[in-house]
Amino acid sequence: MLSGRLTYLVEILMRFSALCVSFLVLTPLALSQTFVSKDGTSKLQLCSETPCVDVVVGDQKLRFAIDTSQPRSIVDTDLPRLEGLDLEPYVGRDGRANPAYSKTTLPSIKLGTAEMKDLPVIVSHLQHLRAGNIIPDVDGILGYDAFQGKSLTLDLKKMTLAVKAEGSCSGGALKLIPFGATGPKVITTTGFSIEGKPVVAQIDTMFLGAMLIYPTSVDKLGLAPLAETRQREHFAYTDGGVDMLKATAKEDFSGKPIGSDVYFATPEVHLPGGNFDATVGMQALAGHSITLDFATSCFALN
Repeated sequence: MLSGRLTYLVEILMRFSALCVSFLVLTPLALSQTFVSKDGTSKLQLCSETPCVDVVVGDQKLRFAIDTSQPRSIVDTDLPRLEGLDLEPYVGRDGRANPAYSKTTLPSIKLGTAEMKDLPVIVSHLQHLRAGNIIPDVDGILGYDAFQGKSLTLDLKKMTLAVKAEGSCSGGALKLIPFGATGPKVITTTGFSIEGKPVVAQIDTMFLGAMLIYPTSVDKLGLAPLAETRQREHFAYTDGGVDMLKATAKEDFSGKPIGSDVYFATPEVHLPGGNFDATVGMQALAGHSITLDFATSCFALN
C-alpha cells in the first residue's frame, strides 16, 4: 500500500479492478456527448507492455494509455493549463472537494480518424505515478467511460485501435459488475476458461499477467493444488506494485492443450468479494483482437 501523496493519486486513478488500491468515493462524470468517426482506426502502440495510442487535444499531440479497468479518463494538470480550459473542483458523494484533483471537459480528442467531443476528465498530477512506475509513461489515461455506447476494438495482432459508433460483435456477454461491495463497476465477460472450467473474468489492459484467480473461486475451479505454488512474480501497475503467486495450467484460456501461466492472489492483492472469478490481462490478450461493444454489451476475442 502506498502512503501520503502517492496514495491518493493512485486512488484518483481508481485502480479498483483486480488491481485497485482503495475505494475513493467519487461522483460519476457525464459521458462524452458527441462522437464523429470515418473508419475510426488508429495506430495502437505498447507503452511498457500496456496498450496506448497517440491522440490530439487542441494543439497538443499526446500519448494516452487505454485502461479497460478504469471507469474514468484522467489527464495531467499541464494539459488544461496549456489549452486554457477552466477547472472545477471535483466534489465527491461525501460533499467535499479535494484540492489535489479537479475536473474539466475536453472539447475534442482525436484518435486517428475518430473524434470524441465534450469528454469529461479528471485532472491531477501524474508525474509521481510515472516516476514511481505506478502507471506507464503516458500523458493521460482513457477509461472505459470514454467508449460508452460505442464499439472499441483493440487489435493486438495488427496493432490497431478502432472506435465505431456502431459495431458488429459476436461473442460473450459484456457486463459491468461492482468490484466488491463499494467499488465501481468493472468490465467482465464470459468466454474464458481455466483447466476446462468456465470463468467470469474482468478484462484489464493494465494487468500484465495472463489470468489472476481470486481466492473465492480457487476450490470451485479445482485449482487448489496449483494455488499452493510458492513461485512469485511482480506486477508494476497492479495495486501500486504487487507480487502474485505463479503456476502453470495445462490448458490455455481458450481450452487449447498448451501450458499457460496462471496467478493467485497474495495478501497484498485487493479482492472483488466473490463478484467474479478472475482478471484477464495482457499476457492472455496478446496476439488477439478484442472487441468491447458497449452498445450491444458484447465481448469478442479473435
